[in-house]
Amino acid sequence: MIKYRKKFGWKAVMLAMIFSVMIPVQASSTKDKIDDVKEQQEQSQQRKKEIESKIQELEVYKADAISYIQKMDAELADVEARLEDLGNQQTIKEQEIAETEIELEDAKKTEREQYESMKLRIQYMYENGNESYLEMLLGAESFADLLNKSEYIAQITSYDRDMLDAYQQTILEVEAKEAQLEEENQELTRLIQESEDEKGNLQRLIDAKAVVLAGYEADIENGESEVSALEADMAKMEAELSELEAQLKREEEEAARQAAAARRTYDGGSLGFPMAWYYRKTSDFGYRNHPIFGQVLQHNGVDLSADTGTAIYAAYNGTVVVSTYNSSAGNYIMIDHGSGLMTVYMHCSKLLVSVGETVSKGQTIGLVGSTGNSTGPHLHFSVRLNGSYVDPKPYIGLN
Repeated sequence: MIKYRKKFGWKAVMLAMIFSVMIPVQASSTKDKIDDVKEQQEQSQQRKKEIESKIQELEVYKADAISYIQKMDAELADVEARLEDLGNQQTIKEQEIAETEIELEDAKKTEREQYESMKLRIQYMYENGNESYLEMLLGAESFADLLNKSEYIAQITSYDRDMLDAYQQTILEVEAKEAQLEEENQELTRLIQESEDEKGNLQRLIDAKAVVLAGYEADIENGESEVSALEADMAKMEAELSELEAQLKREEEEAARQAAAARRTYDGGSLGFPMAWYYRKTSDFGYRNHPIFGQVLQHNGVDLSADTGTAIYAAYNGTVVVSTYNSSAGNYIMIDHGSGLMTVYMHCSKLLVSVGETVSKGQTIGLVGSTGNSTGPHLHFSVRLNGSYVDPKPYIGLN
């Protein structure tokens, strides 16, 4: 039963504490991320070029459509001007027809009046012909006077006939003129209808091309929106790439430092006590009932209670490989002493050294605190040898 609880505790809780003191993501993983971002950048850049090329093509089509519409608009304006001119001509023609109709009516009226007058004179001469002639002969003062009166009567008759013929001719001429005007008006009507048809065709062409133009403009707008989105994504990727490259640089520096540390050799000297003073040892190395989680878990160091702010010393000469915060270990420091020997100092209230810094035995590297998973101010001190935690007591002279 105890063995099961130990195994469960190791998996459920201690992994976080053990992994918290391991080196961060390896450089190879960061390089893969950089390569992925660069590939995404190339794909986005290629997509941007394709869209921009398409937009340029659409701009050409758009310009052609605008030019076409402008040409059709000019033709439509010409047709409308022609329609206006034809309309004016037809208005004038209709006025002329109306005037001709009045003229024709007047001519017919005059012809009727002349005809009626002539009929009255003919009727009078017919009804009183013999007596009139006799009176004229008897009343003539001389033969010459007789001839003159006979000639007068003949002239009146001839005049009536001539006037009637003239009026009838006028009617024929006015009717011919009216027919000609009607024919011309019909021709104007035909031309107007043709122009109206042409106008309708032009307007349909313009409307159809306007729909195409609107499609081009919508595609261009969508393309520009996508380009803007791509540019925003590319800016984010550039920022991410800069961050990854900075991270890679840090990892490479850390790898170089670790390589240098791996070449460092622990000289076998004894470790010093890791703090100025302490009240008591509150927890030993090995399995214990965890004071926070309430489970039997592996405790990979010793806990030494002390007041907050008590100086924490480097147990031996070495290089700081970790100086950061962890949710479990709180503020903690790891020092590499060479030959696979490392010491760990957890739950500090303050860190006084940085990664890469070389420290000496007895140097103050931090202050006691209660950060992370802690029930009170103390120093959790651990020793790692060749990647495994070992009992630190023999190294610092504790029983």
